[in-house]
Amino acid sequence: MFNVFIEGLDIYAYHGVPAEERAIGHRYHIDIEMQVDGEADQTDEISQTVDYGAAALLTEQIIRNSQFKTVERLASVVAENLLLAYILVLEVKVSIRKPMPPAPIIAASVGATVVRRR
Repeated sequence: MFNVFIEGLDIYAYHGVPAEERAIGHRYHIDIEMQVDGEADQTDEISQTVDYGAAALLTEQIIRNSQFKTVERLASVVAENLLLAYILVLEVKVSIRKPMPPAPIIAASVGATVVRRR
């Protein structure tokens, strides 16, 4: 067993509570960590792990082609889809951050993390 991760995936998409934010869009930073019950560490076979390039493309597709008010729901949908797509993944952790949020606060970023297990 081992972990496969994608760190610092940046995607521009259209999520948020205010309608204006869903119309204008915002940049999102995504980190994904997947616990994989595979043997690629022994066999060197791609079929025994998760292709992180394909997982990143799937994540990008979900984030660009959907629209949610909360990053919590967005992260949950990404996590659930990664579990469906990759049978070797036992657990997935998805963190989504919105840098410089359009809110009356000064923060480098805000966001949420969800964990889903088989």
